[in-house]
Amino acid sequence: MVHAQILEVSSVTVKRGSADIFRVVLTPSAEKTIAALQWDVVYPDGLRIEPSGVVSGAVSEKAGKMVQCAPRPSEGANHRLTCILAGGVQALPAGVIVIVRFEAAADVPQSEMSVQLEKVVGVTPSLESVPMKNTRVPITIR
Repeated sequence: MVHAQILEVSSVTVKRGSADIFRVVLTPSAEKTIAALQWDVVYPDGLRIEPSGVVSGAVSEKAGKMVQCAPRPSEGANHRLTCILAGGVQALPAGVIVIVRFEAAADVPQSEMSVQLEKVVGVTPSLESVPMKNTRVPITIR
């Protein structure tokens, strides 16, 4: 049985009009390592994420990886960035692979919002595609 690659993100609480971060943590599979990742960050009106606010985490940097994100057309009230984390064929180890800075608008209502990581695909060192599960980041606005 092949164990799945897992991306996890802890919930975050932020004050209206403030910025904060969330960390994306990879738990890799020993049976099928991945050397690169691609995903979409989907976030609602009331939150703002700039492409430059998505940076490589410590384990990604140690493995020689860099992250690049580009905005995609909005889908109604949702905004989308497509991100790629790549560089060389060294496998990504367990740990924080990217850090995402976001801002909550000053006029956003106090609520819980979600940022989604969708269309997540890993690539093995031998360039085999590894589909991964989407994940959700719960963000509480205070």
